[in-house]
Amino acid sequence: MELLVAIIIGLLLGLYFHKRKAPMTVNTWFKGLFVMLIFVIIASGFSHIDDIKRGAKEGAKEGAKEIDVYDIATESK
Repeated sequence: MELLVAIIIGLLLGLYFHKRKAPMTVNTWFKGLFVMLIFVIIASGFSHIDDIKRGAKEGAKEGAKEIDVYDIATESK
């Protein structure tokens, strides 16, 4: 999925830079790579959203099971 997004964004950026009349500089090259990286990260997050939600639910359950230090101190009295 991420590879497909990178290819599509790369083609769109290539088309943009091809149509642009100004020459491509190193700065614009790195900006293009940065845009591709951002879109790949977003696509990766969308493709793993179920795992992220499941981890959040399991973490909340584990957090609710843990005993607070204050509770331990009050039980020993």
